[in-house]
Amino acid sequence: MARFKYLLSRSNIVFLASVLCGFVLPQANVVAAALTLPALSVILTITPLRIPRGFFFRRPKDLIGPAIRGNVMNYLLWGNLLILTGIFFIFDEALWIGMVLIAAIPPAVAILPLSKSLRADATSTYAGFAGAYLGAILIIPLIGLGFLKDIPFNFWAIILLIVELIILPLGLSRLVVEKEWDKIIEPYENIITDCCLFIVFYSLTANGRDMLLNWPVDLSFVALIAVIGIFLFAVAIEKIGEFFHVAEKKITSLLLLGTMKNYGLSGGIALIIFSREAALPSLVFAIITFFYINWLKYKMGHNTAGSSERH
Repeated sequence: MARFKYLLSRSNIVFLASVLCGFVLPQANVVAAALTLPALSVILTITPLRIPRGFFFRRPKDLIGPAIRGNVMNYLLWGNLLILTGIFFIFDEALWIGMVLIAAIPPAVAILPLSKSLRADATSTYAGFAGAYLGAILIIPLIGLGFLKDIPFNFWAIILLIVELIILPLGLSRLVVEKEWDKIIEPYENIITDCCLFIVFYSLTANGRDMLLNWPVDLSFVALIAVIGIFLFAVAIEKIGEFFHVAEKKITSLLLLGTMKNYGLSGGIALIIFSREAALPSLVFAIITFFYINWLKYKMGHNTAGSSERH
């Protein structure tokens, strides 16, 4: 039974509690929606503090390759796969917007703690993560213009959100680490991120509750794409890596970068810029990813009950 202690990890409990409370007690949905943006900003500032001080300055040339691979795995492969399947199977406009946002969004912050607990290659994960977030500054507007050009929305609001949710948090996190202020935050890190994650996923669930109860056909296709896409893509990455004799640690890093996106971020942008319905694909993908993460833990035989993975 010790092997299954990770099922009672704090990250699992917080995520399940947020979804359950959002579904059963949705009355605070308006307040939670208003708090989603600051909660995301805090998460995206605190979680990258795990990247060591001076990491990007010691051997910058060695980080270029992993940074490029991060963009390839997250956008070129996984992102394009989501858009292509969405074109053929998703006809509801709001859900299509949600799928495009997921494709455009960088990797989940969860990959940073997961990289350690699953013994992935730290350099590949950190550099790939940072590279994909830098790539998002250009890729999110381009994907928005390319696939949402016929849908009226405030393009400049998305640019502003990129600054607030990507550029500023990453820059601030590096400043905190370089100044060694992270030692002040460290004792409270888990409590802060738990509260913020609860707000984000409570908000997505509570605001999408009515549509979840009605469950349209297109939402079934979203769930199907999430299940088949995530698990099959993961298997494909493993098999291809093994065929080319890639080190297991690097395969695990590519696995995390190539199958896990920041669904809290995509859902938050959808909720703020578009509609409650557009945020539903992010919630569905987050729920499937919850099972996927626990499958990875079980499959790789690691007891990560004390870790703090995040979606």
